[in-house]
Amino acid sequence: MRQFDERLRLARAAELASCNRLMEAEALLCPAGAAPASAAELDVLARINVKQCRFADARKRWEQAIIRAPEQRGEFEQCLTALDTFGAQWLKRRRIKQRVVLSVITVLLIVEVWLLVRRVAP
Repeated sequence: MRQFDERLRLARAAELASCNRLMEAEALLCPAGAAPASAAELDVLARINVKQCRFADARKRWEQAIIRAPEQRGEFEQCLTALDTFGAQWLKRRRIKQRVVLSVITVLLIVEVWLLVRRVAP
């Protein structure tokens, strides 16, 4: 019965996470802030952390999962490798977006100053 409850809770948390109800899914897996009990729960929480762009937390969860389920070490190490790749790409995209936004703001500021100078100058 206990395994059934755990599987049901995992399935419900995965469903909530797939609907972007991440906080609810996390609360379901960690009721009252309790630590997750199984490697499967840690895996789902790590995936939720990735969706939240909390990469350090995701890494910690998968490392804990490796300790709790050494027989699944290969699977969780693949997740860590994918996390490293995804995190690097995400950071690169974020920097590009920041530069584009900064460039647009700079151009708008220059245009506003130029328009202001044209209005003031006779």
